[in-house]
Amino acid sequence: MSVAPKPEDFPRLVANTKEATGQDYDWTELVSALRTPTLIIAGDSDVLPPSHAVEFFNLLGGGRADASWNGEHLIPSQLAILPGTTHYNIFSRAELLLPVLSPFLDSKQAMNQ
Repeated sequence: MSVAPKPEDFPRLVANTKEATGQDYDWTELVSALRTPTLIIAGDSDVLPPSHAVEFFNLLGGGRADASWNGEHLIPSQLAILPGTTHYNIFSRAELLLPVLSPFLDSKQAMNQ
């Protein structure tokens, strides 16, 4: 009862959730406006297809040109598509997440020092 004090409202929650997830969202302006280094992590088997994650990365300036052999043209944002993951299980895949998260977080700390 503390979590769902009105169980009879559950059908309304399901209907609202179905309506919200059925809408096509355009986050172009919001993503394009980000000015902070951003790490986009997506699963390859999720409702958000990898192509959408790539679109977000493109909006941040990524994927437009080769970063050069020495990385001089790397952008501050990064993209990682993790195999065999969805938003349901991505956080239980530490063996995939840690190698992606650690370097990104370390590079941002180094930039702030």
